[in-house]
Amino acid sequence: MLSRLEKYKRKPIKKATIIAGALCLSIGLGGGVKTALADQDVQLLIANWFSKKQDESLKEIDAAINTERDLLMGQLKGQLQAEMKIAEEQLAAFTASEKQIRIAALQAHAEKIRASMKVDNSPQQAAILANLDAIIAQAKAQMDGQAAELKLIPVPTPVTPTTPSPEVVAEPTPETGEKPEPTPGTENGEQPQPQPTPTTEVSPVEASSSEPVVEIKTQEPVVVDIYSVTDWFLMPNTQNVIVEELSITGDVFSINSTFSDIMMNPKAHEVMNSILRGIENHPQFHQIQYKTIEEMSRVSPSLFNEKVLFLLNKSLSTITI
Repeated sequence: MLSRLEKYKRKPIKKATIIAGALCLSIGLGGGVKTALADQDVQLLIANWFSKKQDESLKEIDAAINTERDLLMGQLKGQLQAEMKIAEEQLAAFTASEKQIRIAALQAHAEKIRASMKVDNSPQQAAILANLDAIIAQAKAQMDGQAAELKLIPVPTPVTPTTPSPEVVAEPTPETGEKPEPTPGTENGEQPQPQPTPTTEVSPVEASSSEPVVEIKTQEPVVVDIYSVTDWFLMPNTQNVIVEELSITGDVFSINSTFSDIMMNPKAHEVMNSILRGIENHPQFHQIQYKTIEEMSRVSPSLFNEKVLFLLNKSLSTITI
């Protein structure tokens, strides 16, 4: 009987033990979960704190760097301006010094060239003398031509008459039958008194001279309106002439040259006579000899037309003045 009672008594103890074990187990498991959750919260908290401190540290470092950079940049800028001012002064001094040195060297070189400079203008003098000789020769030829046209008329020697002049009675004109008017002093039958002939006093020097005295009469050249002349020269053949643009320099002959200048140069004179045939022998050529060919194109545009001017320019521009 006792054994049964003990058996029955042991059963509740066993259940209590199981319940107690289960309770302990549940308490242990709950504490472990809480511990695990607490560990996770601590790590997250630490991570957040570290991240926050890291950002603050970076911002502080960045602010310090920027402040120091601005300070150093200001100092460097001031130093740079000071160095630039010094460099500018040094450069100005260097430039002034080098300029004086170069100018002195250039002046010395120019003085050396000036000392050895010799200008030989003998060719120009020879050309000027040749032109002057040609001008004088042409002037002499023109003077000779004018002298050939002078007519010398001898002046008769005055003679004193020794006998009175005979009375001259005019006969009536057969055509009209009118009688001539009586000579003054003969109306009343009076004889006319001879009029004394005027005598010319001759100086002893003129009387002793054996050469006859001549009177020179110059013939004035006939002036003709050059605008009315239409036969200055024989027209050249310009049928196949094509007018082109020419480049004329100032050191050659052209239509801007005068006839007299062209005639003083043998080559240019030959070119003018080959194109303007007979112009030099025209009676009124002396009135246009100091005009340019271009001016004659306005005086006589029909003769000095575009093709004739082109031929003259093309040929004359090959001859140097």
